[in-house]
Amino acid sequence: MARVVINNPSLPRSKSPHSNAVKVGGLIFVSGFPGYDESVQVAKGDFAAQLRQALKHIKATLEYAGSSIDKVAKVNVYLDRRADFDELNEIYKEFFGNDPAQWPARTTVEARLPRKEFLLEVDCVAEA
Repeated sequence: MARVVINNPSLPRSKSPHSNAVKVGGLIFVSGFPGYDESVQVAKGDFAAQLRQALKHIKATLEYAGSSIDKVAKVNVYLDRRADFDELNEIYKEFFGNDPAQWPARTTVEARLPRKEFLLEVDCVAEA
């Protein structure tokens, strides 16, 4: 089974040694995205802005790989603050819709993130 590394050149790249995604067989494994903007900065203290940026970059990665947000099977969300959980759910629906029959599987955990300004990180697995 071939392994294909996917790096969308239009997305911001941190200095961390990882690819945007890797395709193996019929699956695309998307790396965790914090809420970076185009200049690799995060909106400090603005959870909504960070989440929308992370999900926008996941969507762009999937589309670049020939997939789509509709083909996401599993999402992992890492939150710095439990208090952001309800806001996460509302913004999440902007990307994954309001129909529970269409939502991907999801795990959400409170976690210590690698940079103090990160309020979240999101990764996923999708069909190719």
